[in-house]
Amino acid sequence: MSEPLHRIADAVADVTESDAVAVLTALGLKKDRRQPAKKAPRTPLPPPAVPSDVSSDVEWV
Repeated sequence: MSEPLHRIADAVADVTESDAVAVLTALGLKKDRRQPAKKAPRTPLPPPAVPSDVSSDVEWV
């Protein structure tokens, strides 16, 4: 690891979570900024037992 990375790691080694929250809040980080996960659209499966008009010439080997 480079010397600057060692200094950063040493500086934050003893920081508690509440201290980190206080620092980030002071720097302008807003609490609860997490966005809810968006649901990806899904293509529905065809209903069971419905014959398909799709044919395929693929041969599985």
